[in-house]
Amino acid sequence: MNTFNNVIFGQKAFIINDEGEILIVKRDKELIYVNKWDVPGGKLDNDETLFEALNREIKEEVGLKLDKIICTLSSSKFKGKLGNDLIVYRNIYLCSAKGKVELSAEHSEYKWVKPEDLSNYEFADDKDLADIIKSLPEILLNLNTNISYSKLI
Repeated sequence: MNTFNNVIFGQKAFIINDEGEILIVKRDKELIYVNKWDVPGGKLDNDETLFEALNREIKEEVGLKLDKIICTLSSSKFKGKLGNDLIVYRNIYLCSAKGKVELSAEHSEYKWVKPEDLSNYEFADDKDLADIIKSLPEILLNLNTNISYSKLI
């Protein structure tokens, strides 16, 4: 794990498909939140840009290639769950990606889920994720997912 003064930079991606469904993955063999649903993401390596890290994490975890970052859904700072007084700065994006889903060993299954049905799945105890899951159906009503509102790409 790469840290700088006990700081980690992380990212997650709510990946939306052409049918308006969101990709979720079930965590397996992880240190925390085993058997909980999540969205792809992870930590930046020291030499990566935000875009490079997000693209790498999506490729590693679900085998897809990042197509575009549609918008940023959340930016937050919080204390890490694994101890050592780590501070995490994390962005959560709405993205599109291309390819066929191929899960990494970190996950046991995946599903494409309608945004309004996300609350039916057990996610980790994460306020930012919970807030996004609750508000995503309304956000998508007013968002054109065919364009990018992000300056990262």
